[in-house]
Amino acid sequence: MWFEVILGIIAFIPALTANSLAVISGGGTPMDFGRKLGNKRILGDGKTWRGFIGGGLFGGLIGFLIHLAMGSVLYSNYLLLPFALSFGCMFGDLLGSLVKRRMGLNRGENVPVLDQYDFVVGTFIVIILTHYSWTVETYFTDHGLLTLISLMIIVPVLHRGVNIIGYKMKMKKEPW
Repeated sequence: MWFEVILGIIAFIPALTANSLAVISGGGTPMDFGRKLGNKRILGDGKTWRGFIGGGLFGGLIGFLIHLAMGSVLYSNYLLLPFALSFGCMFGDLLGSLVKRRMGLNRGENVPVLDQYDFVVGTFIVIILTHYSWTVETYFTDHGLLTLISLMIIVPVLHRGVNIIGYKMKMKKEPW
């Protein structure tokens, strides 16, 4: 049972790493091209094409390397699944930014729960749409529910830790 839970968490690593890797590869043209919806930016300067694509590709590559190292244990015949997980994370982060801008919040403002889980929600939207059977089997049946609960518990801890590290490395302006 715990082995399956650990495998489910390891399988989620592309989603857990993509957003951090976006910070490394980011910068450049904002995805919203500076446009506004009403009098508020759509996404803001923090969401760039380089960050979105770089984070998605690097996170997917990490998942692909994990897949190669572990054989077909994690993703079986779904070689694009790590990239779906990774780009799902990036999509969720965009949704979180969109919500924050609609709330009138500026870039970097802390919104507990939204900041920790937006990428998880986005990831699940994308992998349910692209890899439904695998997602249900891995996260919503039998031991998968325990995996999902475990993810929901460890995500805020990992999120906080990675953000503190990014802040201390001067890659982020805020430690949350």
